[in-house]
Amino acid sequence: MAKKGFTLAEVLITLAIIGIVAALSIPSVISNTQQQEFKTGLKKAVSVLNSAIGANIAFQNESPYDNSDLFNYLQRYMSIMKSTTLMHYYTYTKRNDGVLNLNHDNAAFYTTDGMRFEFNIAHSDDKGEALKLHESDVYACEGTSPRVDDTGHRGCKGCGSFGLTHNPNNTTKPPCVILVDVNGDRKPTPGNVNCTNSTCAQKDNLYIVPLPAEKRLRDIFAILITEDRAIPYGVTAQKAMYGSQK
Repeated sequence: MAKKGFTLAEVLITLAIIGIVAALSIPSVISNTQQQEFKTGLKKAVSVLNSAIGANIAFQNESPYDNSDLFNYLQRYMSIMKSTTLMHYYTYTKRNDGVLNLNHDNAAFYTTDGMRFEFNIAHSDDKGEALKLHESDVYACEGTSPRVDDTGHRGCKGCGSFGLTHNPNNTTKPPCVILVDVNGDRKPTPGNVNCTNSTCAQKDNLYIVPLPAEKRLRDIFAILITEDRAIPYGVTAQKAMYGSQK
């Protein structure tokens, strides 16, 4: 009786089909897994920030509205691995009088769970006023400074929620905006993350707030710090934080 089986050609064709299907599906699986990691990281970052704010209010009787040193304020009750201040971090900004200002600095701290929290520690302008975030109606301070700058200003000197849809405490200060990279310096973080000199800093400004309507889910999110909480900023961040898990 003749034996039944697959010919070599049939086996090779089957393996080729499996390979093609795998090549088409694996990138999608990896992307979905990565996006879930980013969403989980954002939720953890917001939770950690809110815990730090709550602890400061409970134990120090001091809210972000009262404190003009947000960079160090948040670190009090967070598990910090290291912090860095990139002094003379040059970025081109045009003032109202047309003069280019090149002395904006950045600072960041890293938590033990691998996240990177970044601040623009230079004053928003010569008067320490808030800046408009892109073309949205939200004004915010770009972080509050851990040092007094040459004009004696510290950004908005505290974080409120004035100008947001909900301002339950009737604050008169706008919120502060910071960035969180949920996987630290690992990809897809920009390549200049460790830039510490003016040459590479002039080429790429590390402090880039994602657009409010941006739909691409990345590892970097903007977070607004108000007088009593941290909230994700932008459509993508809001969906990642509060949307469906599907």
